[in-house]
Amino acid sequence: MDSLFETSVTLRSQVRVLRAEPAAPLVIALHGWGMNTRTFARWLRPGVEQGGASWWLPRGILPCEVTSPPKRRIGYAWYVFDGDQDTLRASMDESMAYLTSLVAMAREALRPSSVALLGFSQGAYLSSYVALSRPDLFDTLVCCAGRPKAEFIDDLDAAKSVRVLVQSGSEDTSVTPELIQKGVQPLVDAGLNVDSRTYDAGHRLTSEMAEEAAGFVLAE
Repeated sequence: MDSLFETSVTLRSQVRVLRAEPAAPLVIALHGWGMNTRTFARWLRPGVEQGGASWWLPRGILPCEVTSPPKRRIGYAWYVFDGDQDTLRASMDESMAYLTSLVAMAREALRPSSVALLGFSQGAYLSSYVALSRPDLFDTLVCCAGRPKAEFIDDLDAAKSVRVLVQSGSEDTSVTPELIQKGVQPLVDAGLNVDSRTYDAGHRLTSEMAEEAAGFVLAE
């Protein structure tokens, strides 16, 4: 007779610190599926170089094999998605627990004036869920090339305190501007302060996006 049992593991990650300025706004930036913090740091550099903010880049908590060219490698992900929404939310909740503990560490170490959660692609989906679910921890949300998961937010009214920037690429075929708008509209309807911007870009975070994201955070 088959039987099932559950185990418990501690998920571990690393955090790349691009800049640390005590008492300045803090940006916690989440990369996309299969990426690493080294590549994502290059994409964000134009925004980081503006100064005036701290930048922390945590690595996704789930290692994954990436088989796309030029070679097979290990990348990292934030959650598991198999099409089932309950499974997705449960997986996102694991990353949320990690990110909330990271914010607690950051507040103790840097005493930031505000905390922003920025995400690209898979990181954007997760960022929207976490930041809008925990407006007590996050002041600003930046979603780049990812649809805000409005349907996962239990209290959109409480999330009105979070400033939101949504960035999409006009040539993005992975997460189209039309798909992103489907996640933005419920936020707008609920009265959130949402700034939506479209760029001449495909599925990536461009220098212009990075610069405008940094400017949005600094304009707290």
